Amino acid sequence: MGISEIIWLVLGLGLILSEFALPGFVIFFFGTGALLTGLLTWLIPGLGSNLLLQIILWLGTSALSLGFLRKKLSSVFKGTLLGDSKAPQLESDADSGQTATVVQDISPEKAGRISLHGTTWTAKSFDEHFQKGETVEILKKEGMTYWVTRSLI
Repeated sequence: MGISEIIWLVLGLGLILSEFALPGFVIFFFGTGALLTGLLTWLIPGLGSNLLLQIILWLGTSALSLGFLRKKLSSVFKGTLLGDSKAPQLESDADSGQTATVVQDISPEKAGRISLHGTTWTAKSFDEHFQKGETVEILKKEGMTYWVTRSLI
């Protein structure tokens, strides 16, 4: 195996690995083209000494793999962006509207704690004060913190 084959193989692996850091799922196919060029340079005698032909072969195999495989493979490697309306939500508002018991005073200036589902959670209020023992209604959940209001029950 000559130096040009090794260079193409290393370049191909580097391009494929760089796809993890760069979005778009395009560089992968240039890496695939480089791997194919390295393989063909090793298999076809005389190709290792013709750099122009190697570059043309690399561009051609990259374009063919990009054209024929990207659509099929992109669904396998596709992720979802956070905040995308089609992405699954990280949190649900399943607790919204439920009631909980205050176990540590809550005020707009200072978060307190509520008891819900057998454990305690941090709770905040926009403009109301709650004392230990009061019942509150959950408005929403942000991270590990519940926003609460006065319960009508």
